[in-house]
Amino acid sequence: MFTAYAATTNAADKVANQTSGQLADLVTVIVEKIPLWIAAFIVIVLSFIVAKIVRSIVENKMAEKGIEDEHKEIQILGGRMSYVIILTIGFTMGLKIAGIDLTTIIAAVAFGIGFALKDIITNFLAGIMILLSKNFTIGDFIVVEGTMGRIIEIQSRVTVLQAVDGTKVVVPNAQLFNKQVTSYTSNPFRRIEVETSVDYRSDLKNALKVCLIAAKRTKGVLMEPKPAVLVTEFGDSEIVIAVRVWVESRAGFKKIMSRLLMNLKESFDEYNVDFPWGIRQVIYDKDLEHGDKMDKKVEGKELEDEFSSVKVSENDGIAIGTDPRAVSIDLDDGQVLKPIAEQQYDQTQ
Repeated sequence: MFTAYAATTNAADKVANQTSGQLADLVTVIVEKIPLWIAAFIVIVLSFIVAKIVRSIVENKMAEKGIEDEHKEIQILGGRMSYVIILTIGFTMGLKIAGIDLTTIIAAVAFGIGFALKDIITNFLAGIMILLSKNFTIGDFIVVEGTMGRIIEIQSRVTVLQAVDGTKVVVPNAQLFNKQVTSYTSNPFRRIEVETSVDYRSDLKNALKVCLIAAKRTKGVLMEPKPAVLVTEFGDSEIVIAVRVWVESRAGFKKIMSRLLMNLKESFDEYNVDFPWGIRQVIYDKDLEHGDKMDKKVEGKELEDEFSSVKVSENDGIAIGTDPRAVSIDLDDGQVLKPIAEQQYDQTQ
């Protein structure tokens, strides 16, 4: 009995000694690693600071060479890439100093990219592709998903627009990259069109010449390609004329359209071209019987044969005939009554 107790005591002491030894080793490792972890933290913090400094230097150097004026997107991309490279190097050095296995970190990052960081990485890559493709850039006036505005900033994740009413619109880069985008200023020139109309009694050829004169007088309208005027529609009371002109894309086409409309009005007044007024035809037939002097009688042997099966009683205005589908007619006001078959059915109810 005493032998068993002694064996149990010795086993417990052995386990306790092993646990104490492991805790001591852990504390020793932690104490030895603390300076390394502090050094790694300092390196990572410094990498953020150095990355910002390097990005600023790269952007300033590109601005000195005139890249900012002609290729703003290259300046942004250069600064952003230098920032990411310095930051990656700093993180790698910090993790190495801390003694952390990079294989585990890479696997964890890859897992995070596949799930939590999917949208962030997608928008980041889309932003880089937008800058590289140069389909539109900062300062362009675009429309995306019904939103119209001027691009004021292309960030890593989003693009910031200033809408026509001054509001700030934030659009994810992936949406700009995947959706249809209409740019009004990517091309150096664009065509605008305004419509006007003249009276049917006006000299149409002279009206077209007046419209052309008004277009050429408008400030901001380019003479090459030449302005064009053409008739597009015959309306109820007017002839519609379209005036098409070319302007510089960044010249403010809305203001040019307003000046063109004002010049059209002034030119019409100068050359006595009349704007149309709405025409309405009023027919006064109070004293006329239905069909008297207004409706021409329809004549024809075939039509008479077709309606010969219908007989109309002048007493009560009810059609009588052998055909149950014959339609009865009220002689007083021309009101169409029910077919004979339906009238007979109603009487049996």
